[in-house]
Amino acid sequence: MSGEEPAAKFESEGGMRFSVGVYEGPLDLLLHLIKRAELDAHDVTASLITDQYLQYLNLMEELNLDVAGEYLVMAATLLLIKSFTLLPHPEFADTEEAEELKRDLVERLLEYQRYREAAARLGERPLLGRDVFPSRGEPVPEVKEEGPPYTVSIFDLVQAMAAVLARLADKVPRQITLRDIPVAQCIPQILAVLGDGERIEFTSLFANLADRPLVIATFLALLELIRRGAVRVWQEVRQGPILLGRGDRFDVKPDWSKPIDSYVSSPDAADEGEEPSA
Repeated sequence: MSGEEPAAKFESEGGMRFSVGVYEGPLDLLLHLIKRAELDAHDVTASLITDQYLQYLNLMEELNLDVAGEYLVMAATLLLIKSFTLLPHPEFADTEEAEELKRDLVERLLEYQRYREAAARLGERPLLGRDVFPSRGEPVPEVKEEGPPYTVSIFDLVQAMAAVLARLADKVPRQITLRDIPVAQCIPQILAVLGDGERIEFTSLFANLADRPLVIATFLALLELIRRGAVRVWQEVRQGPILLGRGDRFDVKPDWSKPIDSYVSSPDAADEGEEPSA
């Protein structure tokens, strides 16, 4: 998870929302759901995938993750294809249009999957053989194959966060809380937990938090730290616990008093000196 684009933006009411598009796109979400369900890319229009896709959109909205327009376009496409399969009289349905939509989506998904897998293979190659090449006659050193860690996507984090919120709902009755928690307030706490260099499990970061707004603000702060390279996230076993540790830029000390608005334009926030909040 990385990117050079802004990861957050202000809304009119002063709250902060993270843009999912900075990290992943709708095709990434579809591939994530297909892989988790152990299906083939040709099954992308299955009712199960459509339902789970919509559930993810609702969850991302709940977590203040701004869903880009392309996610909604994909949702509309999936629902349109699903509607054709649910018509009571298929002979009256425009099956040709439905098949064309499905065929186009499958082709896009397969092509994107090929590009993503090629990029992953290239990224796993060592510097020698990727950016630097040996001269003719020079022996190529043996490269030791590396196994884990496995990378973690934004959707893996959203799924893990859903489990955290579910456990919180079981412990604490849901209450309507009309207050804002600055995301910048949560960043030093995360850095302090990882300050000794020890790795922690994702869920342990929220173990002592019983306040739902604080949990969501902490999650947004974690996303920002991951985006900046201050925190690293991985899995040692696929589908295993998500682990957090110090990233390459952990010791870089930016001005955390303005962690987000340094690259986000917000006239209202600038005038009032408000910090971003969840």
